[in-house]
This record gives sequence, C-alpha cells and structure tokens, in this order.
Amino acid sequence: MKEISIQRTPSGIPGLDTVTNGGFIKNSVILVRGGTGTCKTTMATQFLVNGSKEVDENSAFISFSETKESVYATAKGFGWDLDKLEKQGKFAFIKYSPYEVEKVVAEGGGTIRDTIEEIGAKRLVIDSLTAYSLLFQNEYRATESILQLFDTLKSWDCTVLVTDEIEVRPQSVSAGRLGFLTDGIMNTYYLRSGNGRVRALEVLKMRYSTHSDKIVPFEINSKGISVYPNKKITLPLITR
Repeated sequence: MKEISIQRTPSGIPGLDTVTNGGFIKNSVILVRGGTGTCKTTMATQFLVNGSKEVDENSAFISFSETKESVYATAKGFGWDLDKLEKQGKFAFIKYSPYEVEKVVAEGGGTIRDTIEEIGAKRLVIDSLTAYSLLFQNEYRATESILQLFDTLKSWDCTVLVTDEIEVRPQSVSAGRLGFLTDGIMNTYYLRSGNGRVRALEVLKMRYSTHSDKIVPFEINSKGISVYPNKKITLPLITR
C-alpha cells in the first residue's frame, strides 16, 4: 500500500501549530467556527499575512459581508499592512455578495479563480459561510451549494480557512452538518469564567493529524493572536 505524503503549511499563529501537530495540511479546507468575539476573522487574516510575508505563499481574502476598508483598518491595528502587500502582488481582497459567489461557483470559479491564478495564491480565506448560507431557503439546498463551493475551493490548490458565525459549546463534540465536507474543524470560544471571560479554541477534526484534544486558551494582543497549548482551562465554563 502506497504511503500518503503529507505536506503542512505553518499557520503563523504562535502556539497553534503545536495544537494541530505541525500546521495545516496543504490544500486542505479548514472550518473555523465560533460566536461573536471569538476572533475568527483576525485568526484567518493572520494566517494570510504570514503566508504573504514569511513563507512565500501569496494569499487572498474573499469577503461576503465585511468591506475592504473595514478589514484593512482592523489589520493595520495589528501592524499588518494589507494595502502594501496588495501593491506588491502578494495579497488580494475580493468582495462578493453571496448571490454573486453562488453564480461564480456554478461557473467553475470565474473571476475569483482568475484573481487567485494571477497572484499565484496558495492561501485563501472565506469570510463568512454564515452569510452564504442565508442565501438559501432550506438546509438541504444550502448544504448542496456549500458542498459545491468546497469542491471548487479544493480544485484551486490552496490551503483554505472558512469562517462560520455559529455559537458552539465545549460540552458538545458535534461536527454539525458540514463536518463531512471539511478536512478540519476548529471551534473558537469566548467563555465566561468568574467575573470575566477567556478566549479558547479546540481542534475537533484535522485530517491526517494526531491533533490535541484539549481546549486551550488564546489571547489577542497588539501583534495578533497567540495560543497557549500548555495552559489549562478549568471546566465547566459557560458560553454566555
């Protein structure tokens, strides 16, 4: 039996590669789930910036809701100059309505694929799946279209993070209806602890990886996100 060759790409987020046992699998599609305030978009942007600046993997951000001005301004707060990276041909921002994306996917990628090929992107972020799902009248149609979207993403030979605005609880291990569509799932939390809150994440699924099964804390500071794989979180905590 032929052994599968696994290549990985670093996340650029301190501590996260320890949790995933070496980084993300190249050309995989990873779902990053969590409610408001769990830093999904920041985490995804940090992944793209690391690729464009540090490891020669150009990147693209596809937004279904946030404006370019908003994403670039937030990034600048962490010292990430997306405008400079864009001018250098290392980064692209693509804004589409969910309806436009459905049409593009049905056509095999269209202008999104052209942009990815033009800059040679190897990292891609979709933000967010929630906005795309709201386009459809029922869950079956939404799942069918998301499956088609994921198939298209995998054909582009990029490592992809897809954010999903959904409240998840550490007491549940459900991968949800999208579990079988993805190569990996990370849950992000903003948990009540005493009189304050703590941000945390866990890896539910990471194909071909003996990933950590712990819920680990992370913090957001002036340089972005840092994960602390050796720090403990005492459960039970509550999400609201």
